[in-house]
Amino acid sequence: MPDVAATLRSIAESRRDDPLRPVTVIAPSHAAGLQMRRRLAELGPFAAVRFETFPRLAELLGAGHLAAAGRSPLARPIGDYLAGQVALQSGGGLQGVNDLPGYARVLRQMFRRLRRGGIVDSSDILGNFPVQAREIFRLYDLFREASAAFYDEEDLLDAAAQVVESRRAGALADIGSIYVAPPGALTAAGTRFLEALRTAAPAFEEIEENSARPATQRFVLAPDPASEARCVVREVLGALADGVPLHEIGVFHGADATYGRLLRETFAAGGVNAAPLPGVPLIETRAGRGVLALAELPAKNFSRAAAMELLSIAPLKDWLPTSGDRVRLMTNAWDRLSREAGVTRGRDAWGRRLSAFVEDRDGRLEGLDPETDEARIRAITYERDDALRLRDVVAHLVALLEPLRDRQDATAFIHTFKAIVREYFDPVADAIEQVTDEIDQLGTVGAVGGDFSLESFTRALRANLELATTRERGLGDGVVIAEYRVAGGLQFQYTILCGAFEGALPAGPGGDAILDDRVWQRLKVTYPHIDDATTRITRAREAAARAIATAASGQLTWTAPSYQPGGAREYYASPLMAEAYSAAVGRRVTAAGLRAERSSDIASHPGSALGSMLSGPVVDQGELVLREAVRSVQSGAGIVEGHPRWLSVQLLRGRRSDRFTEWDGNLGALAGAVMFGPSGAVSPTSLENYGACGYKYFARSVLRLNTVEEPDEREMMDAAERGTLIHHVLERFFREQQAQGRPKVRESWTPEDAARLVAIAREELERAQARGLTGLAIYAHHESRTIVADLEAFLREDSLFRAETGAIPTDFEVAIPHTNIAGVTLRGRVDRVDRTPDGHAAWVIDYKSGSTYEVRDMKDRNYLVGGRKLQLPSYLAVAGDSEAAQAMYWFITQRGEFKKVEYPDTPENRARFEATLTAILEGIRAGSFPPVPDDEDEWHGAFKNCGYCEFDRICSRRRDLEFQAKSGDDARKPWHNVATTAGGVTDDD
Repeated sequence: MPDVAATLRSIAESRRDDPLRPVTVIAPSHAAGLQMRRRLAELGPFAAVRFETFPRLAELLGAGHLAAAGRSPLARPIGDYLAGQVALQSGGGLQGVNDLPGYARVLRQMFRRLRRGGIVDSSDILGNFPVQAREIFRLYDLFREASAAFYDEEDLLDAAAQVVESRRAGALADIGSIYVAPPGALTAAGTRFLEALRTAAPAFEEIEENSARPATQRFVLAPDPASEARCVVREVLGALADGVPLHEIGVFHGADATYGRLLRETFAAGGVNAAPLPGVPLIETRAGRGVLALAELPAKNFSRAAAMELLSIAPLKDWLPTSGDRVRLMTNAWDRLSREAGVTRGRDAWGRRLSAFVEDRDGRLEGLDPETDEARIRAITYERDDALRLRDVVAHLVALLEPLRDRQDATAFIHTFKAIVREYFDPVADAIEQVTDEIDQLGTVGAVGGDFSLESFTRALRANLELATTRERGLGDGVVIAEYRVAGGLQFQYTILCGAFEGALPAGPGGDAILDDRVWQRLKVTYPHIDDATTRITRAREAAARAIATAASGQLTWTAPSYQPGGAREYYASPLMAEAYSAAVGRRVTAAGLRAERSSDIASHPGSALGSMLSGPVVDQGELVLREAVRSVQSGAGIVEGHPRWLSVQLLRGRRSDRFTEWDGNLGALAGAVMFGPSGAVSPTSLENYGACGYKYFARSVLRLNTVEEPDEREMMDAAERGTLIHHVLERFFREQQAQGRPKVRESWTPEDAARLVAIAREELERAQARGLTGLAIYAHHESRTIVADLEAFLREDSLFRAETGAIPTDFEVAIPHTNIAGVTLRGRVDRVDRTPDGHAAWVIDYKSGSTYEVRDMKDRNYLVGGRKLQLPSYLAVAGDSEAAQAMYWFITQRGEFKKVEYPDTPENRARFEATLTAILEGIRAGSFPPVPDDEDEWHGAFKNCGYCEFDRICSRRRDLEFQAKSGDDARKPWHNVATTAGGVTDDD
């Protein structure tokens, strides 16, 4: 028997004598038939020569007769739906799992195995089988009965065989001589059809498997699959450089499903066109993922993450519908707003928490001056309006999708869901038409009275999108990428078999979830086309042999990874790869031995992912830059300015030196061109950040970086939110009492006052809970009780304080007067001011809801704590004309022991405060921003000054060593002067 190439030559030669004689070549796949047609065209004219697959030829011959009998095709959704209905009738030991979606899928697969094996119904099965097997056979009968009005591929092959066997006039007129490429027929009906063709056709010939060995073979053991994919692209680039045409290169991978996408992405990164077979799964397209994300929203309880995924990945229209109008899609703004509003999940949570967010923004607008606060009003108004738009968009989505949760007729369901897709998705987006076709196909279950709920539809849609594909480019327009079992009938000048590790190439037999393989073995005795484990292994090895044969007389390269991604476990080369290598070198080498092979010139074994990037053709820009850097170092020239890796090398050198460089926060070189200092009013808190850590100030106040916190990650109430809530509760309470003329001088609070304070606290806690700020319910209840207990205790402490001072609260949340101190205008708000009735004395109070840890050193000459505590002297400006003014931190919780930390308003302290502000401004304007870690806290595994810093992750890992190494550099003195000027801190500290 001739191979494919010989067969095509024979067909071409026969055309000279009779150029219109009909010939049919049965190809194993559409791609193989297309390639054969192109190769035949290179040999001469090929009129009347057709290339068809078995199913397509059977359809041409038998579909009309089945349609005449009133039968329709058994579309996969119909079969899956009927299998699900039959599954519910399972009895015995299967009754407990009959409603699981996975069970119905497994059942459907077993029905296919029985049907392809030639079993029409269970009456054909002879012998005694286990109870569970007999139950499966019973269910198979129910499925066959339910699907009797439809025909499957086996019915089509049987009908075609009957047509051929009956020699119906004209049936074979256009078929002519027949050539069958491997693997031929693999099912009972296929075998019958093939035998009928053998008998009826004027000439019949089976094409032999190509037994020729590749002219050359190479073997590559890459460190991991990602490096292996780069090696594959490198091999392809080398072949192209050697003159191999793009369409003459085939890349086949093992049964590991991750390789298809990995190869496509790596080829795209390398700028090499690829032609995946049979195409790109629709579920990997933006349209497919987006439509699936839309359908899954209710099942995911309208979670914030799921909604943002839909808005981010789906090819939506620029304008989205709401119940009243359309609004522009604003993905980034909505992502930030929904996060800040504390949305987690739940259809009602969107409306509730966004409404609370809007209410909060409305509250912030109250009292703002349109003239002086114009920018702030504009920003808050934008946030408020964006939140309203997002609320309307989600509400409309909920209104459209929620009714689909309930089961309804499949046709009506598909009509409604498609209308939603049309309303939201860009009609010209890539692959959206194919995705819509898959949705339409699911509607075929209406033919059997099927129905859908959104949950069952989503499962079916996912299955369709995983199997259906879209073609980005045609065969011949790129390097073929396919799983090795698609290789039958194809031929290339250069073939690469990748992912060739044990268990993947060839694939193993797989497992049987319900029936033991012994059942299939017994069935196989009577029905030889039944798939048992042995058959599967044999067919997998035959498919692997056909993949190897694609490089007959050409070049073949084997590649395999040595380790799983991340190095979790070792991989070993496929036995076929080890056998091929042994044959090439003339000695036996095992898979384990191949890992250690270093002596052969046909094998390469990059030791690391980085090492694999240093030889062979360059895959992408990153590799090019890396190689240039290595060559520069090896040549002795080093990395010079202008080299793409110059900055990376300078960073490493700078941070490891004893100089305070730009890589450590020394931006002195920019000080003249960039104004680092505050250009307007500035809060003392931001200046405190500079006293604590120059880098923290730079990241927050100069670069204006911010952290991103997912609401789902919040288990407990954030400390800042807790403090804000307590402050707001106290402000409301004191303003309310002030409106009633209370408290009088030295008047104590009553139990009724405490009850009112608690009521206000509970109202604010409810608002915080509505915005998702209180964390998980299990912790929120405890937090609520703690806050209430703290407030009740604070009210008693307040009575004692006022009894001692004779003052009464007069001002709350009062703004600092714009006063220029040391060349800077400070801004901020004071929580509370108490004054004596005669105005002689005043107490400026700043509430603190945390611990006293940060003020532990605030005493004697160190009231500014090295420049880290600047609020109290700044707040004294609100005391006005009071002769005796006292500023203090008042810790208002049990955790802070209700401690009061006072700041003496003395001429010496005022002078030190002004000098400290001057030093801070000089340091900032000098561009001195060093990271300051302080000592390491071994208990918490962090530096003491970095434990609660939001920029800890982007700071140098070696900041402690670098801080010490650069302590003597004069460029760091501007920052250090802050601490020495503020008092109480030396360079040794």
